[in-house]
Amino acid sequence: MILNFNMKKNILNGVLRSGTKIDSSTEAGGLTWLFPSTGHGKEDGFNDSLLEYFQGDHEWYIAREVIQNAVDARLSYDAPVKVSFEKKTISISEIPGHKTLSDIMKRCFEYYPGQQKEEAFFNNAIELLRKDKIEMLKISDYNTVGLAGSDEDHSGNWYRLVRANGTSSPKGAAGGSFGIGKGAPIAASSLRTVFYSSMDDKGNLVFQGISRLVSHYDEERDVKQGAGFYGVDGYRAIRDKKLIPEIFRRLERGTDIYIIGYKSLGWEERLIRSVLINFWLAILHGDLEISITGEELVEINKDNLSDIIMKYDVVEAKQYLDAVISSTQQFEQDLKHLGKVHLYVKKEEGYPSKIMMARRPKMLVQERSYRALREPFAGVFLCDNDDGNRLLRELEPPTHDKWDKGRAREIKNGRAALNELETFIKEKLRSMGESINSESQDIPGLDRYLPDSDEEDENISRNANASEPSVQQAEDETGREVGRQKEPTASEIETILRRSVDVKTPIDGGGLPGGKPNKTSGGNRAGSGGGKEEGDGKGERIRTADISFRSFAKKAGGELEYCIVLEGREECRGDIKIIAIGDDGEYPIDIKDVFDMDSKKAYEVSGPMIKGLEVESHQKLRLIVKLKSKKKYALGIENYEN
Repeated sequence: MILNFNMKKNILNGVLRSGTKIDSSTEAGGLTWLFPSTGHGKEDGFNDSLLEYFQGDHEWYIAREVIQNAVDARLSYDAPVKVSFEKKTISISEIPGHKTLSDIMKRCFEYYPGQQKEEAFFNNAIELLRKDKIEMLKISDYNTVGLAGSDEDHSGNWYRLVRANGTSSPKGAAGGSFGIGKGAPIAASSLRTVFYSSMDDKGNLVFQGISRLVSHYDEERDVKQGAGFYGVDGYRAIRDKKLIPEIFRRLERGTDIYIIGYKSLGWEERLIRSVLINFWLAILHGDLEISITGEELVEINKDNLSDIIMKYDVVEAKQYLDAVISSTQQFEQDLKHLGKVHLYVKKEEGYPSKIMMARRPKMLVQERSYRALREPFAGVFLCDNDDGNRLLRELEPPTHDKWDKGRAREIKNGRAALNELETFIKEKLRSMGESINSESQDIPGLDRYLPDSDEEDENISRNANASEPSVQQAEDETGREVGRQKEPTASEIETILRRSVDVKTPIDGGGLPGGKPNKTSGGNRAGSGGGKEEGDGKGERIRTADISFRSFAKKAGGELEYCIVLEGREECRGDIKIIAIGDDGEYPIDIKDVFDMDSKKAYEVSGPMIKGLEVESHQKLRLIVKLKSKKKYALGIENYEN
């Protein structure tokens, strides 16, 4: 329900009138919510940097961040870490300080009038707190050390989780405990409010609430900060067992997180998929067990891992799991900077030709595509020794989703470590491949501009509402290696394509009598005018300058097919002409059929022409192309400028 003008006016009169208090009372023991004063300093708006990382697919981020922190806090290596997720419905009255929290929401609502996003959020929060019941997600970890340390102990786990921003574990080889990842549960709350409850090794209990809202006025019209705490006098954690509400009281060593007003529609399957994609390796090795309680109980452990992956059809996890448990080949090597590393590779038709990267927590860091092995495969790279794990951790951004070349410049041995990692993977993949013959698809000379890892086709955001890509993402998607002095021009690439590709076998039906290739005539080249030629039909041609093009060959079901990736520099509609490229020029080819890799839509073909394509600006169109000839060729598109 949207608050109308009169309702807003009533709230304003009730909350902001000088000397009037809506609810500033404290509970027994001096327990209350406290939002510190800004002291005439910086005010907090709605776009909280700690939370913005984790907007969108909340289950994806909750699984990654919470489970990683639990694995980092492992108590005994004789047993797995266990993490449980359970959705509950509780009474509003069971939320500590719920009346004061409701009043704060109203104050926040009025502080930024006319802001659509802010008003929508606080409208919803106010309505939730008016109801009798509210949903809550409880996350509990077991076989973990718990949160130790006082409110003033800057090195303690408790302080780093609850009191500090931008800090992570100062020692050891952990995954990054309590950095920005602690924002993931708060972002998943419709109230931006969570409670933490923990027991340490001495049986000491600690409990506190955190809410990250926006600046607002108190009853004396002092401007308050957006981040507030629930505890003794507001800012101190509750350590007296009698003062901790029973439903929030931890009963054994470890930590509970309570997400109040959990955004829960369809949460179970999304959470299960995130667990399987990100942590299948830790589960397989017996380091982790998961339970998820929603409509039903789902338990995931090393004994039923394969069955759960199959049940939920998590292809991403299945292929990498196969690479480890039924490898075509395994490699182990001591590297100079990273120490002992492992690589598991399985060759299989239909596999993505990617390597999953992981380190000590055995969580997915990133996936990389490689051309070093022609046959389809899936692989897993693991570095789990102390020194290598620590170095790779330093190369990760706060979201722990890649090993960043940019960061490597600032870290001792960072670039050397990434270089030796790449060399190790490429050498091992090449050692498994077929010998290269005269029908090679590779384009000599072009590798100066293209990395062996083809990340650009797969860097698709999991957040459907993501904004424009960052500079680093843009670099990944163009295939440009960070640190290159310049991009190759279109004419440079065209020259390499013309002079360097070896296609020695004539194309069936495409050459002149006697097996000599039929070179493309000048009338069909750039600047020739028109856009229609014999056999093309009446469709308009797409200008070469409006799209980028990549292709590679793979076998599927014993049949050779080509994956073609088009990306629009502009929005364009029309036809393209596929050609083979050799030393003596360009060769027309006959296409058998073409379909969209994602939607399975079939396209009309005519000889070498693919007709009726629609390529969106800065979007990728991925096609599967089958030729009438069974030979392997280096493919391109005929240059056309209208």
